[in-house]
Parts: sequence; C-alpha cells; structure tokens
Amino acid sequence: MKTFAIAALFLTCIPYASISAFAPSHKKSLTIRSALFTVADLKAAFEENQKKTFLLDVREQDEWTEAHLAFATPAPLSQLTSGTWMDNKTGKVYPGTFPINRHTSVAIETDTRIWVQGSSKPGGDGASRTKEAVELLDKMGYSRVSALTETFDELAAAGICEVVKGQILESLTDFA
Repeated sequence: MKTFAIAALFLTCIPYASISAFAPSHKKSLTIRSALFTVADLKAAFEENQKKTFLLDVREQDEWTEAHLAFATPAPLSQLTSGTWMDNKTGKVYPGTFPINRHTSVAIETDTRIWVQGSSKPGGDGASRTKEAVELLDKMGYSRVSALTETFDELAAAGICEVVKGQILESLTDFA
C-alpha cells in the first residue's frame, strides 16, 4: 500500500506535457497542453470570466483584419517586440512592450491567465511566433501563459466564440 501511495504522489507531481526547452532557464517550465485540453480549457475560462482571461492574438495586423476570434486581444508580435521595458528588480532594460488589456487600455496584469495564438495556417511561422511571444511574456514576469498549438482555423472551428472578419483597427485598443 505504501508503494502505491508513493507512486500516486509521484505521478501527480509530473506535469503532463511540460516542455522545458520552451521556457527560459531562470523560471520553471511553461506548460503546453495538448490541443484537446487547451481548447477546452480556453473555452471554459472564457465562459467563466471573459475579463480575466486573455487570448492574445500575436498574428500581424493584416491577419487580424482578415479574421479573428471576437474574444481575442490583438498583440502583433512586431509590436510586442518593439519598445523597451525595465525590470524593476534589477533595473535592467529589455526589448519588448507589455500587452494591452483591450477593456481598460492599460497593460495586462502579470498574474492574469493568458493563452497565446499565433498560427494562421498549418506549416506557417505561427509556432515560432507563438513561442517567441510566450518567451517574451515569461521574461516580463507573466506567470500564467500557455501557447496554443492550434491554427486560427482550428480555433475558429472549435466554436470558442464568434469569428469577426474585416475589422480594421486604428490602434490596438480601438474596439467599438
């Protein structure tokens, strides 16, 4: 019985899809969940609390305009990697720009649950774009970030929310 209890405790401590190569070495591993669990978790989180759940769409503006999920917050990778920010603990300045909460027009709080989506088409640069965005957010101190491996079409087909087509934004906080 003691062996069974130790084995059960050990198995509950192992993240089911932890990818240590995906995270900077100074922090614990970020978790990438399989498509089945990630989409289900994202959908449940939006149903529970839309204002505390963020789906960052790191595709570029032209891809956003073509089509995006209604709940998504635009955060093109080119914008996230522009500008600079300062680490308050070390005083060091790093490249990057904090993502903006589309509801309040201020930076998203670092303890907020964030999913990052960057793939438009299978085989495109979305996986590397998503990975770069997640690594940047991790470095900025965001502790609850997951990378979505699904393409935009796969997320749209999952029925998370309405798909919006043709919406052109003057700025990243311009939502009517």
